Amino acid sequence: MIFFLHGAVGHSSDWDLIIDSLNSFQCESIDLYSYSSENIGVAARKINSLAGPGDVIVGYSLGARIALQALLENDSPWSKAIIISANTGITDNLSRNVRINHDLQWSELCNSNWAQFISDWERQSIFDHSKPIADRKQLMPLKGKISETFINWSSGMQPAPITNFDRIKSPTLWITGELDEKYSKIAKLACEQLPLSQLKVITNSGHRVPWDNPKETADAINVFIS
Repeated sequence: MIFFLHGAVGHSSDWDLIIDSLNSFQCESIDLYSYSSENIGVAARKINSLAGPGDVIVGYSLGARIALQALLENDSPWSKAIIISANTGITDNLSRNVRINHDLQWSELCNSNWAQFISDWERQSIFDHSKPIADRKQLMPLKGKISETFINWSSGMQPAPITNFDRIKSPTLWITGELDEKYSKIAKLACEQLPLSQLKVITNSGHRVPWDNPKETADAINVFIS
């Protein structure tokens, strides 16, 4: 089984196009909002409890950070992992506090003005080379849970995964978009520290790699899992 973890302000259905392109693998896209009231460690352990021997975890952006946390937990069951457009964590306290405050602002805007929140979210420079994944009006009923994720799963709150990479024993494929220079650099540094890892840079893609270039992304996943 392959388990897919969506990104921030995302939805489990975002993965439908990729899942349809995979070679006869059983797949499940997880609704991360089911765990939004938990801290990231508890959420990761609960996701780990869903898996069995030979299962694979795939995470994009926020989902990739949760996937990294799942790999670091003592009960990690994953045979392989695919990490897409991932931040490997914040190591200095000042930057962590800045991030926490920034995410608090996102959380408050999400609750108070959904339309402005979505508009501001999509205008972030990180998405300059990507189109919106889907119309996010459908997510408005979930704004309370989405707001929680900015508090409970802020990268400022999460112990930086990169400081514990020696605990990751599963082979990992890191995927980034060629136009996403920041996260491609992060992935390159991560792969230098993980002996069982490899990096795949997808052409004609920004941060939202699976939706910018779904065919090449699915091909990379197929090759790695097969």
